[in-house]
Amino acid sequence: MHRSSSLFQLKAGFLALFAASVLTTSGDVRAKDRTSAWQEDLTVARDVFLQKDRSYSTEARQAASSEIERTRTRVDQLTDQQIVASLARAAALSDNAHTRAYLLRNRSYWRRYPIRIWKFSDGWYVVAARGQGTPLVGGRITRIQDVPVEQVFQKVRPLYAGNSGWSDYMSTYTLTSPDALLSVELLDGDVAEFSVEKDATSRSVRLSAEPLDPRTGPEESWWFLSPQHPAASGWTHVLTSRALPRALTSPELHYLYARCDGDVLYVRYSRAADAPGQETVRAFGERLLAAIASQPPRKLVLDLRFNTGGDLQKARPFMEELARSRLRSDPGAIAVLVASSTFSAGITPAAWLRAKSKAILVGAHPGDRPDYWSEGGNVMLPNSGIAMHYADRLHHYSDAPLTPAEKEYLYLDIGVRNLEPDIAVDWTWRDYVSGSDPVAAAAVGETLRCAAL
Repeated sequence: MHRSSSLFQLKAGFLALFAASVLTTSGDVRAKDRTSAWQEDLTVARDVFLQKDRSYSTEARQAASSEIERTRTRVDQLTDQQIVASLARAAALSDNAHTRAYLLRNRSYWRRYPIRIWKFSDGWYVVAARGQGTPLVGGRITRIQDVPVEQVFQKVRPLYAGNSGWSDYMSTYTLTSPDALLSVELLDGDVAEFSVEKDATSRSVRLSAEPLDPRTGPEESWWFLSPQHPAASGWTHVLTSRALPRALTSPELHYLYARCDGDVLYVRYSRAADAPGQETVRAFGERLLAAIASQPPRKLVLDLRFNTGGDLQKARPFMEELARSRLRSDPGAIAVLVASSTFSAGITPAAWLRAKSKAILVGAHPGDRPDYWSEGGNVMLPNSGIAMHYADRLHHYSDAPLTPAEKEYLYLDIGVRNLEPDIAVDWTWRDYVSGSDPVAAAAVGETLRCAAL
C-alpha cells in the first residue's frame, strides 16, 4: 500500500514521534505501531469530535460513528490517505460545511500539484502553475488520469460538506491534491496526468506531487485568480501583463473602497479580520461611513465574492450603519456582490443588508445556506496531528421558525427570506481572461470604472 510519511505532523510542523518510529522499525512492529496509532486517532474522532459538534442529526451522527468504526477495524487494510479520507467523510456527513477535517484549505496536511485552478461557469481552468504544471496554464481541465474531470469531482466531493457552490470551491483543492486523489483510488502513485483543452488543441502533462508545505494558516484558492496577490509570486499566471478588473487589483488588501463612474462607491470586503499592517476593520468602517456622509453616492456596491469568513463582529457596526443610511430605502441603491466563495462571516453582511434594507444581491448563491452551524473549535488527533473542526453554535439567518433546541445554541438571528441573487450572473472563462467583470457590471448597469487606489 502507498503510505506517505509526510501525512503525520504535529501542529507546530514537526513529525509525530509515532511517525518517527514507523520510519525506523520494520515488520510486525511497524504494522502494530501504525495500526494502534491510527486506531487511537479514530477513537478520539468518534468519542470526542463527534460529541462536541452540534450540527449532526441523530441519524447523521450514528452514520459518522459507523464510518469511523468501520475504518478503525480495517486500519491495516487501508492506506494513510484512505484513513484520512474516512475522517473527512465522517465530518462531511454532518451536512454542515463548517464541520470538517483541516487538510488543504485551512492547513496543509495533504500535498498539492504545482497548479492552481478555478471553477468558472464553463469548467475548471488552470489559472496559475509552476514547474511541470506551466504548460497547462490557460487550459480547461478535461480529464485526470483519463477520467472525465466531472467524474473525478464526484469522487472527491464527499470529502467536504456544503452546497453546490462551496463544493465547487473546495474542488479547487481536492482536484489538485495527490493525496485526495489517492484516497479515492484514482491513482496508484503520486504522479497524475492532467489533460486540458487550450487554444483549440488538447494536451496532457504528467505532474509529480510537490513536497508538503507545513502550513498552519489558510491558503485561499481565489488568491491565485490575481497575479498581484503575494501568494502567486513565482507562479506563471494567465493574467500576467493583462488589465485587471477592480475586484482583482490589490488583492492583498482585506478591505478597500474607490469612487467610480456614475456616482458609484465600490467597497471590497474580502476578509472579516483585521489585516496585519493595515488599518483595522473598525477604522476602515469609520472612514467609509465618513466618506459616504461627506459625498453620498448614488449607489454603493459591496463586493463580498471572495470573503470566506473570519470574525463577523468586526464589520457588524458599520454594516448596521449602512442598513440605516439613506441608501437603505432605495431598491438597489446597495448592491451586494456574492459568489460561491462567499462563506461564513462573508455571508453575514449580505444577509444583514438584505433583511434590514432594500439591498439587492448580485452574482451567484453564497457558499452556504442561510442557516448553518459554526463557531466551535478544533479537536487535534494525537498521533496524526489532524485538526477536526467542530461547530457548536447556530447562525440562523432565515425566517424559518426555531425549535427550542436550536434556540439553546443560537449565536445570531437575522431573519432573511433567502440568499438567492436578485440578479443571477455567471462568470465565464472568457470574462476572466478579457478582464471584464459581468457581476459588477450587472450591479451598476454598465462596466465598472473606478479611480485608482
